[in-house]
Amino acid sequence: MFSRHCLGLTALCSLVFAGATAHAQQAPVPSVAPGTQSTMMPAGSIPVQRPGAPQAATNMMQAVGGSAVSNAVSTAATPGVLDTYGLPSLDSAKAGNLAGLASYCVRNHLVHGTTLRVVGRTLAKRPDVKNDQYYSLGGQGLLQTSTNVPFDVSTLDLSHRTQLCAQVGQRGQAYK
Repeated sequence: MFSRHCLGLTALCSLVFAGATAHAQQAPVPSVAPGTQSTMMPAGSIPVQRPGAPQAATNMMQAVGGSAVSNAVSTAATPGVLDTYGLPSLDSAKAGNLAGLASYCVRNHLVHGTTLRVVGRTLAKRPDVKNDQYYSLGGQGLLQTSTNVPFDVSTLDLSHRTQLCAQVGQRGQAYK
């Protein structure tokens, strides 16, 4: 008798759990196109704040994502991401991402002098950078890569972050 009740209770719990899982999978997922600007967060959105990330100058928010950007982030511990010198490649970083990274480097005191600040501001004024979603990612310390999985610069040790910022300045100066 006891085993029959246990079996019935187990089956009932399984059905309840399966129903809750099925319901959760059917819930609508909010979709906002990358580059969309708003003063209100869409329902179901989660605000993301990272230490060292720039604060918005206005109360506008911009959606970043879509098929061009992965939700994953690679780090210094990700196999195959770093070159023989322990740095990620800047080959896929476009002007917008370099401008954002320049801002990140200056804000986090990873460079001396004003060259990188000037390079970043010059790049940020370009028309193709103004609405570039990678500009926002760069400002958060995320490097655009060839795999569309951004690399988190903050996972590098201080000396490698400093070297990367110097390379950002050199690469940024090449854009005219």
